[in-house]
Formats: sequence, structure tokens, C-alpha cells
Amino acid sequence: MTLLVGGCGDNSKKGDTEESGTGAATSNICDGTLDATAAEALHRLTGTSRFDEGTGANEEGEPRKFSLRNAVEHLHDEYRKRSACWVYKTDDNSGEPLLEIRFSASSSYPSATQKESSSDRSRYPLGVYAQAGPDGADLFFQCTTKASSKNAYIGDTKYVKAELYSTAARLLRGDSSNKDRMTILNSISRKLAQEAGCASEADLPAVVTSQ
Repeated sequence: MTLLVGGCGDNSKKGDTEESGTGAATSNICDGTLDATAAEALHRLTGTSRFDEGTGANEEGEPRKFSLRNAVEHLHDEYRKRSACWVYKTDDNSGEPLLEIRFSASSSYPSATQKESSSDRSRYPLGVYAQAGPDGADLFFQCTTKASSKNAYIGDTKYVKAELYSTAARLLRGDSSNKDRMTILNSISRKLAQEAGCASEADLPAVVTSQ
């Protein structure tokens, strides 16, 4: 069973946002990594096309606002140092994100032959392993990266793990929520693979199809 993201840490609180009260267009969030198909998927899930994104700095002094460059630079760091994209509905004052998306280096990935334990989980032919379920989506893809130092939290690896956390209770609409969340995660992962220089090995097609 894949390790779907279990929840949001303290850094997921809304805090400062850009253009409070107006929000940003879907094409601008998460460093502009959502393609047209992913933008449509997010609109189906949320019923809106205007969002806020977490800004400011985290406890390590790193910018909260997501950037591909920052995400790649911190793939091998411990959890609290990694870059994340927190997306909020513009009119939502709960302080809890609709989506939390993170990337990390990984030395392994779940077995693709493992049987599903629940009918509400869906597999997708993306990367080396992709699954979506009640709490979000996981996507592992091949991407050879080296740790920045010998003291890195994770050493040199052959894979990247992409995680999208979003619960059904927070935002999900429609009857394709699993596929829509995977579509969003795949779009951002494709852009990160390009930034990391591993797009040719990542095996992340532009269109998400069912297993």
C-alpha cells in the first residue's frame, strides 16, 4: 500500500497570501506548472478558478511560495526544508489548504503488483508508480539526482516522489476526483522533471489515462 500524504504540517497554514481577496489565476499558481488540462481538473474539483498561494518564509527561512528551482534544490533535504505548494480558495478563511504538493528524492517506490486494499484507490500508468485515493495522490518517477552534500538527509537517488494531499471533505467535486488530482500532480511533476533535467527518463506522458 502506497504511503499517501498523511496531513499538513504547521507550514501549511495560510498565513500571508498574494493579492488577498482577489486571488491568482490557475495558470499562475505553483510556479505556473498547471497546463490547460490540469487547470480544468482543478476547476472541476473546486468550482473556482481563483486561488491564493502560501507566501512568506518557513521556519528555515526559505520562501513559502513554491518554485520549481527551489523544489529541485531541496529534493534531498529533510521534510521541513523541502519546497511545497499550498493552494487555497481565495474566499476560504479556514487557513487550511485545498492542495498541498511536495517533492522529495526517493531510493525506491511501491510495488506495482501489490493488490489494492480498497476500491476507492486508482492506479495510473505514469512514471514507475502512481496511485490516487481518499487523501490525495502519490506519483513516483525515475529521476537520477545527487545530494548536494554528504550531510544531506537523503543521499543520491534514482527516483523522485511527488505527493499531493487533498481530502474529499475539503474540496472534491464530481465523479473523477482521483483522476483530476493525478492530472494536477502529473502536470507539476512534468515541469519539475524538466527543471531537474530528467524529463527523458521520467516517463510522464502529457495525458493521464486509467490503468
